[in-house]
Amino acid sequence: MGMTRQDWKDFTESGVIPQTFPKIVESWINCRKAGLDYSAQPRLSGCAQPPVAEWYKHVKNHAIGLLDTLGANVMIGALLCDACGEVLEIITIYDEVRKQLAAAGIRNNTLLSEKSAGTNAVSICMTNKTRLGCVGTDHYLQKLHCLSGWAAPLFDSDGELNGYIAFYGSAAAVPSRLLLLMTGWFITLHDYSYRLKNIMRIHNTVRKNFNVVFNESQRPMLTVTKTGRLRNINPAALKLLQLTGKQIDEREVDSFARFSPRIKDIVKTANPASNCPLIIRLKQRELTVKFERLPVFSDKDEFLGCQLILDEEKQQRKSIEAFPQAKYTFKDILGKSPTLLLAKEHAALAAETSVNVFLHGPSGTGKEMFAQSIHNASERCDKPFIAINCAAIPRDIAESELFGYAEGAFTGASKRGKSGKLAAADTGTVFLDEIGDMPFELQAKLLRLLEEKTISPVGSSKEVTVDIRVIAASNRDIQELIAAGKFREDLFYRLNVTSINLPSLQESILDVPVLVNHFLTHFNEVMGKEIPDLEPSVMEHFKSYKWPGNIRQLKNAIEFAVMLNTNGDNISWKHLPGELRTALLYQKPQDISPMDPFIKEREEIHNSEKALYEKAILTCRGNMSKAAIFLDISRSTLYRKLKKYNIPVER
Repeated sequence: MGMTRQDWKDFTESGVIPQTFPKIVESWINCRKAGLDYSAQPRLSGCAQPPVAEWYKHVKNHAIGLLDTLGANVMIGALLCDACGEVLEIITIYDEVRKQLAAAGIRNNTLLSEKSAGTNAVSICMTNKTRLGCVGTDHYLQKLHCLSGWAAPLFDSDGELNGYIAFYGSAAAVPSRLLLLMTGWFITLHDYSYRLKNIMRIHNTVRKNFNVVFNESQRPMLTVTKTGRLRNINPAALKLLQLTGKQIDEREVDSFARFSPRIKDIVKTANPASNCPLIIRLKQRELTVKFERLPVFSDKDEFLGCQLILDEEKQQRKSIEAFPQAKYTFKDILGKSPTLLLAKEHAALAAETSVNVFLHGPSGTGKEMFAQSIHNASERCDKPFIAINCAAIPRDIAESELFGYAEGAFTGASKRGKSGKLAAADTGTVFLDEIGDMPFELQAKLLRLLEEKTISPVGSSKEVTVDIRVIAASNRDIQELIAAGKFREDLFYRLNVTSINLPSLQESILDVPVLVNHFLTHFNEVMGKEIPDLEPSVMEHFKSYKWPGNIRQLKNAIEFAVMLNTNGDNISWKHLPGELRTALLYQKPQDISPMDPFIKEREEIHNSEKALYEKAILTCRGNMSKAAIFLDISRSTLYRKLKKYNIPVER
């Protein structure tokens, strides 16, 4: 529901400004100041139609397809406009729609800018550069009151504006929400076409390299359908499972050996997982391995199966023994936002004690990094740090995996028994991530561990004393789980001695530039590239985005962009993951000033840093090695900074 007819009448006749819908009001005021006659029709541009651009052909085809599929039973028309708001073409399967638009003054060459057609869906979209609608009497011109419309900007793969798409229909007959949905569906379709170009560009390279990596990898790897049939297996996996190439022939993997849990059960879900236990019983030996599960999808996003990567447990044990330390410290947690600094302060205080800690926060906020930092700042820093993802352990073996098992505890158990992960953390710290997903029946055993400092392996009557500090974490509302009877309240209070809330990236949005620079430097080094920075428009959108996936989403976006950037220029729109690119482009960036109170200081730092690099080059007479030593940075970092500040240099 938009402006009422009385709102429009009071404003046009008496200048009374409504107190609702500020974007519409702002446009009305502009129209009134410009002396636009509200009883007039939209004006024609008077210019010859421009040559048909390539983007226009794609947009037209998408609009026709969408109207045929979704608008076949509703009288809707699509207006394709250029960047100035001129209607290039009206697409509809109904003559009635075309006649109604013409009666309102909308036809080819009509200019739907604010100056020519007043407030309408296209004009407010032009002003705000985001998807917006105009319903009935929202329009400034009375001739348009019979219409409702929603419009969206059309960007190319570089983030440049091509034009606008608007879906219009009768205000009396077509629900505004349907027009909103049509616009959203079109945006998705339009942006997907650009994403597809990028995907196809890298697809061949990835495909060529995949078989080489798959076959030459020393890690056993299998590709399995969602029904459990083998599609591909590398030599390392053939050796591990004691198979030959003649034996496989797309059989069910469970027929090769006795797996616990069954491969068929492992691959039926599309959720990725890592470090999960798997027991393999062959004819003459038994293996305990860890598997990583990576889902495989078709081009149509259909779940096909999984790729399984196996690691023998003995290799992992050696790894744990050789490197018992957590690697992150509080210095690795970057950012200066008040919410993040408060979380770090609380975590540092907790590290000075041995109390249990509960980390609350959405997924992707760095809970394991905080857990490792607490461990490394504590008296247990030289003791084991064992991380356990409670959601990744199969339910049927969770108890034996955590608490261990005795000899002969169950069919297929190792003759020597096995100590669990909790025992492996003795004298150190155990990090229980996704604690809300721990099976309810195991929560009592964990509670006993916290109260008595003892554990009972499966199949054993003996209790083993352990000394561990527990750091738990969850992105779920534990109180809701308690109310639903899925989590023990007494266990929660045992774990929640010290509670630390980790901020979402939206809450610490000022840290985005710092994190971007850190990830860019890291992935430049990993991939051997020298990409200097992000395009300013991309960074501005980064600083106003809500980041539902938090720091992990930002990190993955930078990694993807660095991988896709092959020319060494700044990261632009075409380098971003498709879903993120769509979300960023179709939002309006917030003003910087309220978000960043230090903009003036940042500009001063920018200018002084540029001057420093220029002076270093001049002082060292263009010798890059000497200039890098002079600045106490690496040569690759120096070249990256020179490119960032557009400082010319011969190389």
